[in-house]
Amino acid sequence: MKKLFCTIIALMAIIPSAYSEPEDEFFFRRGMELYTSKQYQFAIEDMEKALKANPAHYRAANMLGKIYRKNNLMKKSLDYYLLSLSVNPSQPKIHYIVGTLYDYFFSSINSVRHYFKAIELDPAHRHAHLKLVRHYLIEKKDLVLANRHFKLSFDVGKDDAAPFLKAAEKSYSSGNEIEALKHYRDAVKKNPADLDTYYRISEIYVRGKDYRKAVRWLEKITFIRPDSEKAYVRLGNLYFTAPLSQNKKFLYDQAITHLKSALEINPSNRDALLLLADVYRKSGKAEEAEKLYREIEELEKEMK
Repeated sequence: MKKLFCTIIALMAIIPSAYSEPEDEFFFRRGMELYTSKQYQFAIEDMEKALKANPAHYRAANMLGKIYRKNNLMKKSLDYYLLSLSVNPSQPKIHYIVGTLYDYFFSSINSVRHYFKAIELDPAHRHAHLKLVRHYLIEKKDLVLANRHFKLSFDVGKDDAAPFLKAAEKSYSSGNEIEALKHYRDAVKKNPADLDTYYRISEIYVRGKDYRKAVRWLEKITFIRPDSEKAYVRLGNLYFTAPLSQNKKFLYDQAITHLKSALEINPSNRDALLLLADVYRKSGKAEEAEKLYREIEELEKEMK
């Protein structure tokens, strides 16, 4: 209550300036003050007043989109961001956000269109390039273009991430893995295409027995690159061996799903075949297990 009172007093102090600035700018400025002090409902009211005074106030529309997105009201968020782009289409950041919102609603045609627009306006938009990797792998089956956008994203972020990786390696080498984790996480914010760092983070969490976080970082890899054979094998192994849940059937099913994904990419992956056979055997699917063991024997004969 005291915080709200102080906010109101502070806002009253700026009211006189309304006479020397346009009405829309006054409401927008006051709305920003309210947003900063986390008075979101009041901020919404002022941003709407700013838009009413000036329907072309795209910054107010962006703030409304941001607030509604923050509160998981995705349809309202999308509507305001689209309003903003209808006024000012030259906003790469907003095109990217709109793309992610369309992904939320499973509208890949629209999301991809906005990712391309973000890149057109900002060729160094690393996150938009990375989103297109998944699009080309899953929808277009075009590995060449997927790899091209992946490399563009990686190259843009590489230098920005370098100082954080250097600090992380220093901490990691000295045995301070908690500090190393912080630096590694900062590094992937700068270079979200650096999948080797995702693997390193997951490995640290495994050693610390925080298996759920280890799984989460591997799943980030498979989302970015659905052709990540190694990540699927590691996920299969964790779901099979780590105490992630009391529900054994769920864990076995998850392990099977991820190992099958690895084998779809590479049917000769011996580690995936062995692990899948063990999962089948442990889950009572003896016939499936025996079939895989025979496949492994045949592969080993061919390799000799």
